[in-house]
Amino acid sequence: MTELIKNKNVMFKLQEELRNEIHSNTTVESKLSKLPFLNACIKETLRLHPPAPFLLPHRAIRTCEVMNYIVPRGARVLVNVWAIGRDPKYWEDPLSFKPERFFSSKLDFKGRF
Repeated sequence: MTELIKNKNVMFKLQEELRNEIHSNTTVESKLSKLPFLNACIKETLRLHPPAPFLLPHRAIRTCEVMNYIVPRGARVLVNVWAIGRDPKYWEDPLSFKPERFFSSKLDFKGRF
């Protein structure tokens, strides 16, 4: 909600989509697929504000090298989802709330195609 309030043009676009696609006071799950901008807004919100900044800890089952770092067997490995969502190497203008960036992507909410 905060991102929508801070980005009025995005909020107005989302309101327009909801008005055009939902014609009653209740919404059923089957109509959610007809709301691509809503889905893009949710993905963009999760990218910028993940519910947890780190994924669940993992342990390396064997010694390996990742990006020129040696990860010893048994080491606890944490993945920083918060930092990945803001990495300019992967996201254009990473700190901006731009749901449109997901229109050309087939990724689902779990990062799968």
